[in-house]
Amino acid sequence: MSKPQMNPYVRHIFICTGRYCDPEGTAPQLYAQLAQLLGPLGNYHNPCRVKRGTTPCLGVCSAGPIVVIYPEGIWYHHVDKTVLERIVREHLVQNRPVVEHIFHQLHEQ
Repeated sequence: MSKPQMNPYVRHIFICTGRYCDPEGTAPQLYAQLAQLLGPLGNYHNPCRVKRGTTPCLGVCSAGPIVVIYPEGIWYHHVDKTVLERIVREHLVQNRPVVEHIFHQLHEQ
């Protein structure tokens, strides 16, 4: 049995789809929009790739949808389409986290 191969990536963004975090059910739409917003950053062969994923629970269960970006460990609250656009443009492209929507950081700056 051969091991799978993983192309390089620099960040991984997760969107919580849990019913307490996302009672309106908007997270799946955000996930779909994220693919388009990432553009070349989402390309499997881009060495600066940003992987995306959903999870049924991030353990916060309120103020969602919640989005977390690793390896920075930056957690965003109340993410809607506008906030997600800013996260991609400012955080993922320009390396400037969207401070007013951060509620937790793995490593405080």
